Amino acid sequence: MAKGYIGLDIGSTAVRAAEVTNGDHPTLVRAAQVPLPAGAVQSGEVRDVETVAQAVRELWGRGGFKSRQATMGIGNQRVVVREVTVPALPPKELKQSLPFQVQDLIPIPVDDAVLDYDVLEELEQDGARMMRLLVVAAQRQMINEVVESAVRAKVEPAGVDLVPFALIRAVGQDDGLGLEDSDLGGEAVVDVGADVTNIVVHERGVARFVRILPSGGRDVTVAMATSLGIPEEDAEALKRGQPVEGAPPASEVEGIRRSRVANLVDEIRSSLDFYRAQTPGAEVSRVLVTGGGSKLPGLVELLDERVDAKVARGHAFSKVAVRLDMDEETKADAEPLLAVSLGLALPQR
Repeated sequence: MAKGYIGLDIGSTAVRAAEVTNGDHPTLVRAAQVPLPAGAVQSGEVRDVETVAQAVRELWGRGGFKSRQATMGIGNQRVVVREVTVPALPPKELKQSLPFQVQDLIPIPVDDAVLDYDVLEELEQDGARMMRLLVVAAQRQMINEVVESAVRAKVEPAGVDLVPFALIRAVGQDDGLGLEDSDLGGEAVVDVGADVTNIVVHERGVARFVRILPSGGRDVTVAMATSLGIPEEDAEALKRGQPVEGAPPASEVEGIRRSRVANLVDEIRSSLDFYRAQTPGAEVSRVLVTGGGSKLPGLVELLDERVDAKVARGHAFSKVAVRLDMDEETKADAEPLLAVSLGLALPQR
């Protein structure tokens, strides 16, 4: 019997989980979400452990998941990702020496950080064997609060993974543009959440660059509410194109919405430009956009105008068979929201 793996995504507005069986072909068999009250999670960080734990308990009841184990994701400003070059060492020695190698390169005291790394390549530099690493440093207390939220809900964390890495597994593609050809450059996956936007550039599934922006779809809501002098609930509805009684003229609403969406697009573009500038010969051939904020009217189209790459919506369900009790319209609506939890459930390469 195929074994099921569960990914748990604790977002700013909801907790979501996806269960994938890993038989001959990965199959998404269960998924659910439970909304979170405002303030329980802020900017991707758990602020109210008990409230989040209660939502996770409800999530497991609602989703009917077959295991109490789950891989959890982190992606916020308490996580730093750096590319570093260090002397080549055996894995055990490298792990022991890593805190000393990176202590001057990360803005977190190494004693307060959880460190991990991926080897990008081995090379020779001035006659010495070296290794180029992608190092992840995460604040230990932030991780502890995420883990505690699951433990209080009687869910056992099977692991903690970086959200951008999960996005590569869920959404990243090697087809279409012929990304097997390194001359065509890498692919960016952009997940736009409520408070946080995760950006990762990869080449054939290997992460090359990560940036986590402290902005997302809620920034548009707040900007509209402030500029129009209306409650955030009404601004959220207008942002989504829904009618609101007594709303300002549509042209005024659209102008403010487009302006703030443009600001977010420019932040994403600047991040990709920074990657190109800091890495000689680096290129981005395609950008795939997912997450709840990807539904913002005009975002994908404006990104396509302003970024020097092909831009399209990412499709997390394209990599798995989907056996969910949902109609096609509901599946299409859920797909971008489940990208992170689905990626966390998929096995690492």
